[in-house]
Amino acid sequence: MAGDEAAKETTPGTVDMKVTTKKPIGFYIRSAKSFLQGVESESGEKKEPVCVLNILGLGEAINVAVAAATAVEKEGLGKITKVETSYPDMTSGGSTRGCPHIAMAFVGRAACAREVLSARSACAQRRVLSGP
Repeated sequence: MAGDEAAKETTPGTVDMKVTTKKPIGFYIRSAKSFLQGVESESGEKKEPVCVLNILGLGEAINVAVAAATAVEKEGLGKITKVETSYPDMTSGGSTRGCPHIAMAFVGRAACAREVLSARSACAQRRVLSGP
């Protein structure tokens, strides 16, 4: 997939995508779309869409993270549900300084709709089995 080197699945259905300034914004927008829509590789292997995509940016990459998240939300692929900012201490060259950090939780529409439907189906089955 497009952003495999910058993304890591921490819990099932959730992927953390760390953005940097080394690649253009378009790369991260395409990667986020791939994670949220699912993708089929050249070898025919199908990757299912994720339910939650966490987009993380540190320092100058905050602009890239926000641009990627808003572009994907504008296209209707999901919704930003949480924005968290912090100022962690970073050590560089023997000195410690604060560095801005942003983390955005992005819930994909397709994957979550599928999970909601399966949860409703399971609930309906329990009602049928247990009676009125």
